[in-house]
Amino acid sequence: MENNPIVSKDNNTESDTQKHFITLHLSHKGKTKTVGLKKTHAIAAGVAAILILGGGTYAGVSYYHTQHLLHLSEQQRQEMENENRKLLQKTEVLENENAQYNQDIDVIQQKAEQLENRMTELENTKQGLADELNQMNQNDTASAETTSANACLSILENHSVTEKNFTTIVTTAYHKSAALSAQLDKMNVMLDATGASFVDVATNVTQTLAQKNNVPSGFPVEDGIVTTEFNPDGNTLVSDGRVHKGIDLSTKGQSAPIMATAGGTVMEADYHSDFGFYVKVDHGNGFITLYAHNAANLVQVGDNVKKGDVIAMTGSTGMSTGIHCHYEIQLNGIYQDPRDYE
Repeated sequence: MENNPIVSKDNNTESDTQKHFITLHLSHKGKTKTVGLKKTHAIAAGVAAILILGGGTYAGVSYYHTQHLLHLSEQQRQEMENENRKLLQKTEVLENENAQYNQDIDVIQQKAEQLENRMTELENTKQGLADELNQMNQNDTASAETTSANACLSILENHSVTEKNFTTIVTTAYHKSAALSAQLDKMNVMLDATGASFVDVATNVTQTLAQKNNVPSGFPVEDGIVTTEFNPDGNTLVSDGRVHKGIDLSTKGQSAPIMATAGGTVMEADYHSDFGFYVKVDHGNGFITLYAHNAANLVQVGDNVKKGDVIAMTGSTGMSTGIHCHYEIQLNGIYQDPRDYE
């Protein structure tokens, strides 16, 4: 194939050449073929080429622009995912803190309720003792006892429990829970101190009330030896470690008189497989005393007894290993240590 210069051979050839913008002469195997390209075709081909190149360029630019936007979108998506993870972590932390705060508030609420209950208990006890002292003042004309009762009553009135009000404390914001708990602990210490002081006052009042005939005081047998201590919880370190709701008073192997430790009415005088012969006395003020393992009962149900009256004789009846008196005191159904009334 070769390009030959355009040569005008005749008028027709020249005329054809003028009609074409580009004329190509192609030789192949000794034959020549002429191909002409008109100006309009060339223009159309140029326009088409420009359009193709422009379209390709635009498509390329659009493609890279789209890729750039996708890249930015992916970055934004990753950033949003990271932010979402951070928010979830913060939410988890806040939920844990909220749970801890709720737990702290529950503990504080329990402490507040315990303090309220203790204060109420002390106030009720104080009121009960005050009522007893007022009754003594009304019924007793002995000047010494009346003076002592008045003195105890005055002390009680000076030891009134501070009015309780926990509403503000308990409903304070969660972030103050630690400070509130510490404050309640201080209040608890103060209440313990107040309680200790109140115990001293109550002891004085109890001693004053013990002078009355219907409050147990002392032991029911003279020169009795305590062989088994009061152990209502079965503490293994107390005596033989068994549950024991009173004390055992040995009379050295000899039968001895058992005396009522306070005035009252005999509510039971019978035999029990565990207690043997026993006597139970109701003192009419919440106190009940029991005397067991007796050799014989000397009173009957309904008998009125005074402090010091002989109501039975020590023995070893029932579940017993020796001659003694098993002595119990109950106050409003709660077993008391007889040593506290010795």
